[in-house]
Formats: sequence, structure tokens, C-alpha cells
Amino acid sequence: MKKMISLAMAVLMLLSVSIAFAKTVTPDDEYKGLAGVVVNATVGEYNPDSKTFTVTLYKDDSFAIDDVEKLAPGDVLLAGGWTCRVKEKTEDENGEIKVLTEDGGEIIFVQVGDDHMIAQSTDDDRRFMHAYAVLNLPAAEGIVYEDNSDPEKAEAVVTKGLDDILKIKAEKEKTSIGFHYYATIIELNDAMEIVRIHQDYDVAQ
Repeated sequence: MKKMISLAMAVLMLLSVSIAFAKTVTPDDEYKGLAGVVVNATVGEYNPDSKTFTVTLYKDDSFAIDDVEKLAPGDVLLAGGWTCRVKEKTEDENGEIKVLTEDGGEIIFVQVGDDHMIAQSTDDDRRFMHAYAVLNLPAAEGIVYEDNSDPEKAEAVVTKGLDDILKIKAEKEKTSIGFHYYATIIELNDAMEIVRIHQDYDVAQ
């Protein structure tokens, strides 16, 4: 009997060790390092059979500073998946570059890091982003939703539990933009489960 107990304990110890050293393996390139991060995302349909959300991940468009500085009238700029033609470019004393497009739009380039810039529309303050992955991700046990979309409320309204979050999601999709990447970030744990959905205010709401 003691041998059986010892054997069971050994198996449990081996199992716990293997769990402790478990890791998430992803493809190279843009998928690398997704486990445990916070990322802009559109949280789409929930599939009760697979118990996963269809999630589209987004990242900021990143431009080399040299390319932005060389922009000239007539050049074509790709931002947020749309092309536009440059009409005029100006730069202020802080190094911020503003581009006026032929269709009347205004884009501000802001430096991030040593040699890259991100772009932002002055019309709605949205950063220009592009989709880079569509994944089917499970909700973690104890998933929370933080609703900070009401600018008149100082603190976010927190909802816990998948069932209640799905109800809120369905209602927001009827009355607003839903869990859209413009205003939504998700936090993933090391097992690529969604532990938190956070939503800020967006002009489309």
C-alpha cells in the first residue's frame, strides 16, 4: 500500500513539474511572443462548441523616420489599410510631422523608439493600425471585462464571468461598435487564454 501511495505521489510530482515547465509555442514572425501580452483586438463571435472567441489582432502601422521625412506632395501613403496622396507636409519644433492629404485628411506622425514613427488621424484621434492575425482563443477561467467607454465615469465598470460578458457583448453589438479594436484591448495569459477585455471610449460609440 505504501508503495502505491509513493508511486501516486511521484506521478503527481512529475505532473506538477511538467505543468510548471509547460510553454506556449507559436509560429515565428508576428505571432512570436503573443502569450502573456496586451494587444488591440476585435473580439468577434463566440463559439460555444469550441469555447473560443474569434479574435482579430491589430498592431500600429510603423513607419521608418527616414521615409516619413522624405514624403513630398504627390507621394502615395498607405495607412490603416487605405491609400492617400500627400498634398502638403509640415514639421514642428518637437519633431512632429503633419501631412495634409488631397482628400482633406490630416495625419500626424509621432516618433516611437529611435527610428520609427506611428501615425494618427486628427479627425478622430485614432492610430492607424493593421490586422495581422485571426485566432480562435479561449476565455480564461475568471475572465473579466472592464468597461471604460463612458467618458463621464472616472472608473471602469468591471464585469466578471463569461456568461455576463457575452450578454454585454451582444448588447453592445446591437447599439454600438461592439468589442472593436479601435477601443478594445485584450490581455492574454501564458496559455493564450483571454483573461481580460478592456474597452475605452471611441468616437463611434
